[in-house]
Amino acid sequence: MSSETEQKLVIEQHQMAKQRTDMANKRTGMAQNRTNLAFERTLLTNSQTLLAYIRTALALFTAGVGMFEFINHVTIIHIGIAMMAISPVILIIGIVHFFKVRKKVKMEI
Repeated sequence: MSSETEQKLVIEQHQMAKQRTDMANKRTGMAQNRTNLAFERTLLTNSQTLLAYIRTALALFTAGVGMFEFINHVTIIHIGIAMMAISPVILIIGIVHFFKVRKKVKMEI
């Protein structure tokens, strides 16, 4: 092989190596974007979960008030009082869960 042919071969190999490196960097960037989107989806889902806890606590409290105020049966009144007492507990559980997940996700970012 001539020196000129060897030089062309070396240049071609360098170009191919550069193309492989560029492709690998592009894939790495795409993977990073997917990871960032996954964190965003997790944060949004966590917010939705908090809203579901709030909705459940409010519904339970409202149902308890309705039972307590409008039905004149002792057992139903006790169930209504229990529902009103349980609703803040559900709300607190939801808030604690929200902040735990948020902290865990923020640590991962």
